[in-house]
This record gives sequence, C-alpha cells and structure tokens, in this order.
Amino acid sequence: MSIGQKGAQTLYHAFDLAQWLGLPLNTHVTINFANTKCCPSMAVKAFARLRRDYHGKWCSRHPNLRHAATGVHAFENSREEEAFVTMGEGDDHNVHVHWAVHVPPQLAMEFEHELTRWVEIVTGGPCDEFTIKITHRPQNIVRAYLLKGIQTMWAETYKAIAQPQGLIVGGRRTGTTSNLSRTNRIEADRTRGIRRRIPARPRPMPAVHAAV
Repeated sequence: MSIGQKGAQTLYHAFDLAQWLGLPLNTHVTINFANTKCCPSMAVKAFARLRRDYHGKWCSRHPNLRHAATGVHAFENSREEEAFVTMGEGDDHNVHVHWAVHVPPQLAMEFEHELTRWVEIVTGGPCDEFTIKITHRPQNIVRAYLLKGIQTMWAETYKAIAQPQGLIVGGRRTGTTSNLSRTNRIEADRTRGIRRRIPARPRPMPAVHAAV
C-alpha cells in the first residue's frame, strides 16, 4: 500500500516541526533487513522494538544531552527499479527502512556503534557491511527520499517522485515519534500561528484518445 495523503502530510511537515523543536533530523539511516536473519514479515516489528527498547532509552542515557526520541521512518521493499509485491516463503525481497532521526553531534559515533548492536539484537544475528548505511544529507533530499512510496496523485503536492515501493506487511509503512505526530504538529502550528491549507484532491488527468 502506498503512502496516503495524511501520512505524506505528517511525514512532510515532520522535518520542519523537528527543526522548530530544536531536534533537527540530522541523520539518515538505512537498515536493510534483507541482509539479516530477520523474516521480512517481521521487519516492521523488529524496527519498532529497536526504537522502543533501545533507541528511546539511549536518548535519555546522557544527562547533559538528554533529549526526546525524534524521528520519522518509511519502509520499502524494492531494489533499483523492481518492487517486490509478494512475501511468501522463499520469495525474493529487499525490505529496508529509511529513518531520519535526531542525533546530537557529540553522540554521533556512539550512536553508530550502538545502532549496530541494536540491529543485531532485534534481528537475531550479526550485521554485514551492507546492513546499515548512515549519511548526513540535506533535509529536503532525505524527505523526498522517504516519500518515494507516496500515491502518485499526491506526489506533486508533497514535492516527491512517486515510485512503487513494494509490499510491506506486519505494520504501517511510515511512522513518526510521538512528538512529530499529526496531533502534535497541529498544536505546534497553532502555537506558531501557522495555518496550512488543506490540499485539494488532485483532479485525474484527462484521457488522451488517439485520432481516428
């Protein structure tokens, strides 16, 4: 299932909200579950466990750098231009998650080390060199990357290029931490005096008929 309008809106504005909260999404993590022992249908739950049991607690470990866990994520099941639409036993897949997350710069090296350990715990085995990728790209590029799975009709509205991203089971394709949720974003907009227009449903493109 593609990312719908509400999910896309929440993800799109999460980057601005995180910046306003003083918790910019400065780290782009990709975790490829296809390179682990984790069953692809359990990847969403494994990542939820990583965030809940490990990353969330790590965020409060250092008293002087304690911060709310802040991030957004999007799952994909594709490789290059191929989207995988089945998940039966033995089926090929490339389930991975893109995670834009706030990491205090002083803790960047520790985060990278801990992340490897967390992934190994929740997937039940060691990581190879291709399992985790960490980059620090401009936020607009990361945001567009996470929105690749958007419904085509909403791509222009949210400045994304829609591409099929395959089947994801076991949970939602996208998500945010609680402080970047739709409810909290609406409340923050009210505090900031921001009124966002409700995007109109895009009109379908007219059919093109061949001349006879």
